[in-house]
Amino acid sequence: MYCEKLKPILEDLENKEIELAGGCVVGMVLAELNSLIKYICNLTIGKKKYENVKDEIIKIKEDADTLKNEVLQIIDEDKKIVEEILDGYKIRHEEPFKYQNVNKKAVEFCMEVTKKSLEILKLTNRISKIGNQMLSSDFKICGFYGLASVEASIVNVKTNLDSIEDEEYKLDVRLKCLKIYNEAQIIQKQILGDYMF
Repeated sequence: MYCEKLKPILEDLENKEIELAGGCVVGMVLAELNSLIKYICNLTIGKKKYENVKDEIIKIKEDADTLKNEVLQIIDEDKKIVEEILDGYKIRHEEPFKYQNVNKKAVEFCMEVTKKSLEILKLTNRISKIGNQMLSSDFKICGFYGLASVEASIVNVKTNLDSIEDEEYKLDVRLKCLKIYNEAQIIQKQILGDYMF
């Protein structure tokens, strides 16, 4: 049943005329992670064992819902950005300044997605400490995909940076990405713990 619901989205993703691309996939993954966090919350709230953390679980669920609505916007926004880049690329020789600005806009957008990915990792870390421990594999899945989303977003940042000539701007963005990535790695380790056999 659910595979049939997903098929139209996957077909759109495959369609070269629609141009959803990788950034849209990151948006989809981030939305799914927030739903998974809410699922963990729903299976924690009401359990006698977790009554003492009920208020914090409810707050995490609310934060996940807010984040989910925010990251869903990434899908449509990324599509618009890709279209602007493709249009700018066609006139890059005639209007180089405009093309530079389009790429900077794309970098800023991808940086915001990177930050959202980090927020979701932090939210996962919070729920992993106090949520229903029967769902530890779900915490870890969020940890893996959360870091992957940070990494994927940084790839998009780097791709757009390659077309920008402002070296000072590029260095600043790279340092910000490195800081986020280092923090994301630390958080993921806290979530995963000793997960290997």
